[in-house]
Amino acid sequence: MQTPSRFPVAASVIILLLSIVAVGSYTWYALRLSCDIRAVERASAFLIRQRDSFDHSYQFATSASQDAIVRPVAELQQILMDTLAYPVPACLRTAKNELVQFMGAVVRAFLAYGAQESDATIREWLEKANEHYLNFSPELEAVNECAPLCIGSQGFLR
Repeated sequence: MQTPSRFPVAASVIILLLSIVAVGSYTWYALRLSCDIRAVERASAFLIRQRDSFDHSYQFATSASQDAIVRPVAELQQILMDTLAYPVPACLRTAKNELVQFMGAVVRAFLAYGAQESDATIREWLEKANEHYLNFSPELEAVNECAPLCIGSQGFLR
């Protein structure tokens, strides 16, 4: 009767350990790149420019009458679409989402205004917009402080 060789067991353990090291290294590398400092700086600058551009158009839209709201709203919608289309690192997705939610709520408020919906409806959209607006900057700042070690808005590599 033959005794089983220890070589396949030892080889299996070594292959398993090498696989764990490889997967761990790749995960660390991917997480680091997902929040590369230069990528975060570029995306942050873009998001801030979009916010500022939207704020400028928003101020203009507030002076428009109900029947002349179409052009300013179209401009706000274009800024929103451009912001949506811009790719950001994984760690900036929450900040981008807050900005997009803010913009979307403002657009909905103006559409409600143009459709002569109730003041309560318009106010509700503006309150939602304000919540998202207030969340955007702290989220953006938090990511800029933790980059490149961010893994998202809810946690950081420690």
